[in-house]
Amino acid sequence: MEADVKQKKTEEELKLSELLILASMWMLFGFMLWFYLSAFHGAPARMAAEAILSHLLGSDFSQIIEEPNQHFLFQVETNIPFTFRDGTTEALGFVVNPLVYSYGLPLLFGLVMGSDVSWLRKFTIMLIGYVTILGVQIWGVVWVSLKMLAFNFGEQTHAIIQGHGISDSAIAMGYQLGTLILPALAPIFVWILSNRPLVEQFVGWGADQLGDKPNQ
Repeated sequence: MEADVKQKKTEEELKLSELLILASMWMLFGFMLWFYLSAFHGAPARMAAEAILSHLLGSDFSQIIEEPNQHFLFQVETNIPFTFRDGTTEALGFVVNPLVYSYGLPLLFGLVMGSDVSWLRKFTIMLIGYVTILGVQIWGVVWVSLKMLAFNFGEQTHAIIQGHGISDSAIAMGYQLGTLILPALAPIFVWILSNRPLVEQFVGWGADQLGDKPNQ
């Protein structure tokens, strides 16, 4: 009996190690796809963030376009006149890196491709993951843009942001969630919730056992 338990534990450990190895290999491939195809999978985030910022800032906002020299970057353009250090005054624009908020996509890709599930299930999980991480990316781009306008370009742009009813505390919270917390947690939550039996196998107990009381 004890030998069977040890053998089962060893098999599970081997399977976990295999998952980690396969996930790492697929993850490297996923990072390459994620970077080189960023202009395509990031387009929905760019359009959604543009619509949200246009709603929040009204006529003070212009558009978000791809950075001409590096297509994986977003160039946020406003209608706010800004005087630069050389004395020229032009509409303010700045660059945002959307990949900071979507690195969970190749991480999830590696975990999903390394898992022993059907191709249909892998596709479904990746679709759910993409939509989830897309939401995180939109959140991040919007709040980092507001953060830069509020804190990076002086009192003039800060006053304009406050004039639209967006407080410093809201910007600070939204920015920290979008930069530090959501990008890291989103792929983990998607994978765990979509692979519950596998996770229960690795940890050795299931969620239905949480309510069970030990025999006195």
